[in-house]
Amino acid sequence: MTPFSKAPDQTPTPRTDCDVAIVGYGPVGMIAAGLLAQRGLDVVVIERWPQRYSLSRAGHLDSETMRTFQKLGVAEEVELVARPMVEWSLTSADMETLATVMLGKGGAGWKESYLSYQPEIETIFDARVRALGVEVHMGTVATGLVQDDDGVTLTVVASHGPEAEPQPGAEPRTVRASYLIGADGARSWVRSRIGSERRDLGFPALDQLVIDIEHSDPDIHLTQLPEVYQVLDINRPLLAGRWSGPRHSRFEFALNEGENRTEMMDEQRCWELLKRWDITPEVGRIERRGVYTFESSLATPWRQGRVLLAGDAAHTMPPFMGQGMCSGIRDALNLSWKLDAVLRGEADQALLDTYESERAPHVRRLTEISMAFGDLVLMRDPEAARQRDEMLRSGNVPTPPVFPRLGPGIVARGPEEELGRAVGRLSPQARVALDGRVDRLDEFGSGWRIVSRHAIPAELLDDRQRDLVARLHMDIVHVSRGPGPGYYVDLDAEYDRWFQDNGVRAFVQRPDGYVFGTARSVTDLPAVLDELADVLARHGWHGPANTAPGAGSAGNPSA
Repeated sequence: MTPFSKAPDQTPTPRTDCDVAIVGYGPVGMIAAGLLAQRGLDVVVIERWPQRYSLSRAGHLDSETMRTFQKLGVAEEVELVARPMVEWSLTSADMETLATVMLGKGGAGWKESYLSYQPEIETIFDARVRALGVEVHMGTVATGLVQDDDGVTLTVVASHGPEAEPQPGAEPRTVRASYLIGADGARSWVRSRIGSERRDLGFPALDQLVIDIEHSDPDIHLTQLPEVYQVLDINRPLLAGRWSGPRHSRFEFALNEGENRTEMMDEQRCWELLKRWDITPEVGRIERRGVYTFESSLATPWRQGRVLLAGDAAHTMPPFMGQGMCSGIRDALNLSWKLDAVLRGEADQALLDTYESERAPHVRRLTEISMAFGDLVLMRDPEAARQRDEMLRSGNVPTPPVFPRLGPGIVARGPEEELGRAVGRLSPQARVALDGRVDRLDEFGSGWRIVSRHAIPAELLDDRQRDLVARLHMDIVHVSRGPGPGYYVDLDAEYDRWFQDNGVRAFVQRPDGYVFGTARSVTDLPAVLDELADVLARHGWHGPANTAPGAGSAGNPSA
């Protein structure tokens, strides 16, 4: 039977009207619900399982993900239960270190990588989501989905049993929403209901035994396992990590051909595999042992009318880059500000088409990078592995690939060489000071923003550009290493370096932190704003309306 944490208190019967309904209450569903509710939207979540899952699955967070948690107001809590990755080593089968990557700041205001214990961070998300007024219904399974021009009607019933199936004789109820998000995992019921196809991206199905150890003494030093090792063993490739949050270690062993999944999960067999790391029953207990099949897939489409997919419902990837959950949280953030604009009457539904057009190419490229890295560390051919090891031993470590940019959507257009590296990628976030206050820049506001190395003269913008700035409630941030009236002081010179490295003097930042466009000089900003206005109009944006979201807005014709 699937293990769960303690059940929450009984929740009331679902209401019949909301702005957004979400099916699935894993981390992606939680973050989507919180971000939408934070914007003042009325959100109802339906989760078929009666309690949250009590064991860890995803364990890696990157700096961009932490920046999203910062936006939601939970990053500092997460930081207390996560542990930054200090270094990551590739070793030979006999534990010779072939290459080590030192990890530091990620450029988004946080460390580059963290390892966490998923139930702990989900507890933080759950508390925040409920505090924001989201109505969460555990033990409730969706059985019907019908949409029309004005909204989506979801039929739900109480669930029961080890598979959380519809309870026989349970009274069906309906939830009426303007929009529905399917964040219900790789076997998504919502995806099947809208007829979205799930395409295999070609990574051979890989079975791995995952073992999580809870240490009796969290302070213990494991001489053989100080940080994270990727062991390049042709007989059994494996990953070994000392910190998965404050109390746990994680091990992932590739299964060999012909090995029996059940036999590999036998507790005694697990202890045998852990012995080389000095992990014994005296050190701690095996909290989880399970064989998982990693895969790569991309669904299409991600949107049908008023129903959208997010997270594993839309894409899956092998774990070698640690980007599965991070990608789902990017989905949630991308979708949250666009749904908000549509529900407030600021944009037509056409804006939602940019969700998949931006996110799908991004996640596909990350999946391809993860697959390529998997091919590198999972080599079984002795000669190919020998050549790989020699390459690493000689210091010829492959350069980490550049993180992909967003696909076409609300981003500046043009040839790759003209756009520069920054467009369509995450903007920097560093410490700044304003009027004696020191903080990360997003803490001063994180909607639409112009960030400029120099002051912007009032006469630089014409009436149309000033109107756009006003309609988007766009902040203008002058960040400088020298103090001045209204200046944000660049305390660590990170913005100064970023501007110099990218050959620009200003950029326009979207509500999700991505760079819309850049200006080589401040005088080029008007052209960037004109392009933003044109791109927004092309994708259905028409500015503020007199409507506001809230309970009962499912029939709002502007949505």
